[in-house]
Amino acid sequence: MLVQASGSKVNMLAEDDFGIVYLIENAQQFWSELDDVLRVPSDGSATLSMLDTALRRFVSLCASYHEQFLQSPMQLEHACSLLLDSELFVFHSERMCELAIEDVESKTDPHSQLILYSVLLFHGRRQSNFIRSHKHWQPLIPLLMDHALVEINLDTEDVYLGAPSISSGSGSRSSMVVGHIPIEAKLRSLGVRLLYEVCRVQKLSLHDLSVFNDQFLDNLFELVEQTRFMPDETLNYSVIKLIVALNEQFMVACLSNNQQPGAKEPELQNRVLAVLISRLGSSKTFGENMIFMLNRASRSAEDLCMQLLVLKLLYILFTNKATSEYFYTNDLCVLVDVFLRELVDLDEESESTQMRNVPYKRPQIVLALESLIQNGNIRDINPTTKRLVERCLGGEWCVQLRRTPHDKDVLKRQGDFRHSSPSHDIIASTSQDTVSSRAATSPDVEHDSASKALSSKQKIIKHL
Repeated sequence: MLVQASGSKVNMLAEDDFGIVYLIENAQQFWSELDDVLRVPSDGSATLSMLDTALRRFVSLCASYHEQFLQSPMQLEHACSLLLDSELFVFHSERMCELAIEDVESKTDPHSQLILYSVLLFHGRRQSNFIRSHKHWQPLIPLLMDHALVEINLDTEDVYLGAPSISSGSGSRSSMVVGHIPIEAKLRSLGVRLLYEVCRVQKLSLHDLSVFNDQFLDNLFELVEQTRFMPDETLNYSVIKLIVALNEQFMVACLSNNQQPGAKEPELQNRVLAVLISRLGSSKTFGENMIFMLNRASRSAEDLCMQLLVLKLLYILFTNKATSEYFYTNDLCVLVDVFLRELVDLDEESESTQMRNVPYKRPQIVLALESLIQNGNIRDINPTTKRLVERCLGGEWCVQLRRTPHDKDVLKRQGDFRHSSPSHDIIASTSQDTVSSRAATSPDVEHDSASKALSSKQKIIKHL
């Protein structure tokens, strides 16, 4: 690219792969040029070569000027939307996708790769079958993994990446863009997001999952630790979402493989669990932020999916002896509050965590569970819900508690228990059993105070 100064104006000259030189003076000219590039003959005279050229000219133009006119995620998404809404994708999406995948495999220019991957991501969000295509993504997974593992440089990357991850209301700092973001950082963030989308919707076999080796998984956990103090949490949360999605993949694949003669136990084949066990003393940020994400998730479909993936990993951690006491006691108290608020069905049958010595809000847990299967004569109760609740209520601690008289009417009058789920912003203030002197002091956690405590990453007392 050539830059020419003329008075107070700065003219940017860029030559694309086809020898066409663009002179762009402002954003209006850039967007106008994009429209022209995407305009193809409407009389049906366009050849396949013309269509291919239009796509590549679009990518080349965006790659040349994305640092000037596509800095924010909204601008980049708008540019991709122009392409996806054009006749190129409306009538020729399969050919355009194959061409984009071919180019992203062959092109080494990171700026072109950024645009191509962005197009594939936004197209996949519109057409979920595209993300589900094993044929399309199989050759791209190793390339995305390479981008995801680019080394972090905190001196130059301590900036906002600008892509929201966990809904946190208005004024989210993650909607801002501050400073220059290296192209490698943009590709790393995009690579992690694409890997998550693929792992979220595809069903991978153990053979497919072999590419995600222990070293890669260990680097993902380390990336979570390295980015714990970055002002923008986007990358940190994206990596955690990828880890929990990979855990789901290993869980499903191991269960399927368990039918084979001589197969190992599913837990022994889950490399996500194995790597985390090897890092128990050096992956505390992962546990803290995972609970924070669960606590602050919105009601969006994306966040609900993330919550389910997190819950499945929590189940694995709580029921495995090596990880049963992985979390801090204060984090577990927050987790109990989240469960009470959301009325989530989680198997509490196993008393294998340190919470067995901390009877935190046990009456409220019992009441919450009982409310899920009450009034079966006037409403339908999901059989799975009933089965899981009965398993929880059958636990020794729960049976003993149910035999102990406790005045539910008093709890209701005090507002300590609600039949329906409390609002998203407030966790019901509930009466609390006497906490064992061995446990950390557990405040009556509210939603906002819990979030602040987690976001500050400061633990009052740590128990392991």
